[in-house]
Amino acid sequence: MGFIGLGLRSLAVFALMARAAKRKSLTPRGLVAAVITGLVHAIHPWSIFTVLLFTFFITGTAFTRVKANVKRTLTASSTGEGGGEGPRNEIQVLANSLPATILILIHFFTKTTKCWNSDVLTVGIIAQYAAVTADTWSSELGILSQQSPILITTLRKCPPGTNGGVSRTGLTAALGGGAIIGLMVAMFAPFCHTWSIMARLKLVVAITIAGFGGSVLDSLLGAFLQQSVVNDRGKVIEVEGGMKMDLKGKVISGKNILSNNQVNLVMATLTTLLSMVIAKIYYRFR
Repeated sequence: MGFIGLGLRSLAVFALMARAAKRKSLTPRGLVAAVITGLVHAIHPWSIFTVLLFTFFITGTAFTRVKANVKRTLTASSTGEGGGEGPRNEIQVLANSLPATILILIHFFTKTTKCWNSDVLTVGIIAQYAAVTADTWSSELGILSQQSPILITTLRKCPPGTNGGVSRTGLTAALGGGAIIGLMVAMFAPFCHTWSIMARLKLVVAITIAGFGGSVLDSLLGAFLQQSVVNDRGKVIEVEGGMKMDLKGKVISGKNILSNNQVNLVMATLTTLLSMVIAKIYYRFR
């Protein structure tokens, strides 16, 4: 049964990546990174890790395409073309999955437990996916907010796409992103004993909070450590591939210390580690 499960999960990974290639959601190198990441998730005997990866990727890709034409008009590209997200590259893939991938490998080679609810490594993996899913939903839907976003550090209005900009729509989307990961865990995680509906609801709430907290942390990191520059039309300039800002223009927020990819990786790592520390100290997870 273990080999059958591995085969099915691996086939699902290749099918999803074939779909991504057809839709040009990822660059060629991004596809390679995504396949390797997916296979690492698939080799683990627990299906929950593959479920979380698929939930993040499928929903994130879907929301990226929501009103994509409108998004292109809200920001400007560093190449001089319209804004909006292009195909994700290998660095963007790893920035949103590396902490979980490392923990899955460690778990695979060191853990023998058959249930997640006393396992600190699994807590970290779940928290990472809650955070990156919440942040992706917030970014992709928040930019479409009918109300102007405000900079999280000053509470002043800022242009759409500003690093550190938040809106009611974006914050609500972040809650939804964390909640969807919570629901996946409540339905698919291996439990050692029967959990009541109330216990599972509390679990969903806890994971939702972790995801929301990660998204807010991303906004704070972006506001302080990632520079936002606008062009002569007042539109935020986006650097292709989430790379570091190296442009001339009016700086409206942040220091040019981290790229968007680095902010995502730092946020995911910090959320993962903090969740593991809380589980270890307060809930005595092993």
